[in-house]
Amino acid sequence: MTNNNSNDHQEAAPTSTMAEMFSSTDAYMLIYKCTSKDVNGTESNKNMEINESLPRHLLDQISELNESYMKSCEEYQSKKDSHLAYITERRQEVKSILTEAPADPEDDSYFWISTDWLRQWADIITPPSSIDNGPIQCEHGKVPASKVTSMKRLSSIAWQKLFSKYGGGPTLSSDDCCMECLKDGAKNAVSADVYRERKASLKNIAEAALAGNCPDGPSYFISKTWLTNWLRRKNADIPSDADNGPTSALRCCHGDLLPEHAPGAKRISVPESLWLFLYQTIIEKKADDITTFPSDSQPCKICNQELSDVASVEGNLRAVKLKQRQNHEKLISGKSLALHPGQKYYLVPSSWLSEWRVYITATGKNISSLPEPQSLEAIVDSLICEKHSRLLQRPLDLVCKRGNITQKTSNTDGLTIIPEYDWNLFSEEWSATPEKGISAEIAFSKSSQDKLPEASEATPIMDGDLDQSLDGANDDVGDREPYVRTDPEVCEECIGERESCALVEKLNYQNEDIHVYLVRGKEAPKSIKEASKSVAVSDRRTSKRSRRTSSGNSISLKVSGSTSVYQLKLMIWESLGIVKENQKLHKGSVEIEDDLATLADKSIFPGDVLWVRDSEIYENRDIAGE
Repeated sequence: MTNNNSNDHQEAAPTSTMAEMFSSTDAYMLIYKCTSKDVNGTESNKNMEINESLPRHLLDQISELNESYMKSCEEYQSKKDSHLAYITERRQEVKSILTEAPADPEDDSYFWISTDWLRQWADIITPPSSIDNGPIQCEHGKVPASKVTSMKRLSSIAWQKLFSKYGGGPTLSSDDCCMECLKDGAKNAVSADVYRERKASLKNIAEAALAGNCPDGPSYFISKTWLTNWLRRKNADIPSDADNGPTSALRCCHGDLLPEHAPGAKRISVPESLWLFLYQTIIEKKADDITTFPSDSQPCKICNQELSDVASVEGNLRAVKLKQRQNHEKLISGKSLALHPGQKYYLVPSSWLSEWRVYITATGKNISSLPEPQSLEAIVDSLICEKHSRLLQRPLDLVCKRGNITQKTSNTDGLTIIPEYDWNLFSEEWSATPEKGISAEIAFSKSSQDKLPEASEATPIMDGDLDQSLDGANDDVGDREPYVRTDPEVCEECIGERESCALVEKLNYQNEDIHVYLVRGKEAPKSIKEASKSVAVSDRRTSKRSRRTSSGNSISLKVSGSTSVYQLKLMIWESLGIVKENQKLHKGSVEIEDDLATLADKSIFPGDVLWVRDSEIYENRDIAGE
């Protein structure tokens, strides 16, 4: 059995080794070849007849594709050969012409060609169609010496080769140097020397004229600013076309002499010798930009009248503002006004009072440019509601310290108290009706409940009771709370509606910043508790990464009015690592509870400062489990 098995195995071996196998030579192209191994393990490729393995229609298609491919290859090779031949020919052409380009220094038969055109012709495979020597020509049609750096000399042989093939021009030979341009250049050089010499000789006269020392004899007006700049110029500088004439700033739109008090019309008198030098120098460059004004010339009557009218208006405006500053000296200072019970005051909007201060205190160029404040009577009328004929704004709060009553200050909000004397002057100065003013007086109440809307009505104070009421008020000022009683009274209903609408709009915010401080300890610092009462300074960084402060860490979070307290606590958990059950979240001194409530429900606005404390009751866990 063993022998038989071994024999069978030996007989099967050659059969398996000679078996044919197909293997891919290129897996992406799916091209296969047939290989076989002999007894010794040597591979041999077996050629297969395509005719025996593929259908006839595929063979025809392959033949057509092969013919098309071979034709494309031949066309590409032909184009490549022709292009290479053209490049070789161009190189030979450029090389041969540049080799013959240098002109013999002793030979005068050379030609000029533009350097820019020659460089473009030599560097680009497809050369320009024709020679262009226009940029190196002067106005006389020849070659100026000033453009020698923009052109190149070519030998006659190189020029003839280029010109015969490309044409163009114009042809500029060695005989085409422009003598007119040479003469003009020499003339300008001589003029510059003469100009420098004459300017140096007249410099002392010009400096004396600026100092106000003009010799006797004929004199002329020129601009003081122009002469100052003329003296500061370097000696080599000659007035150019861009310079203004010495009298341009003195000439009005009517062609006459501007009044001296006109802006930029300061003038000085110069002697005739200096004027003639300046006139002759400028007239050669700009004949239309110079006008002669002898020192006895009279200013333009029309311009003089216009300037006088403007000066009169500005003078009157200065006088009016000065008078108002003197009349309202205390209001101009912006300091708090000491208020006394029993005296009659008036209320004006704080915003209007700020505009009035800016307008009255403006000086210099701003004195006539700033707009006047709005009509005082119109502003006062806008403070009265149409429905109840009451005030739509509240007076600013009062401050009572050491028996002195003052009012808080603001430049934008609320109504500011002014004395009756100032109101009467305002009515006269700004054409307001005195009777339409909003009167006010200082009253006291034992508690906030005593300040009912009915208490806002003005009650007359008899002269006999004035001293007694003042004494009684001064005795009880430490125990009683002062408030402002107005006539007409404040319309709490309309103000409440307006504030409610503003609050709803304010709470309807999206993707705004709030700031959260991590407090280490039982109580937050006073600065953090009171931070929500004012506008917080926004953090410049937009990431949620916390930063160290003196009391702990602080973060800025992007929230919306619809964000719930639960979502806010998850944000704090993610940023500060405090489990939401351990968070004691506060705004000021009030703890924020009810996780289902929104930030709008808790009156949390953009920019508010919150603080959180870790109670450490529950164990820390990963937020990913939430």
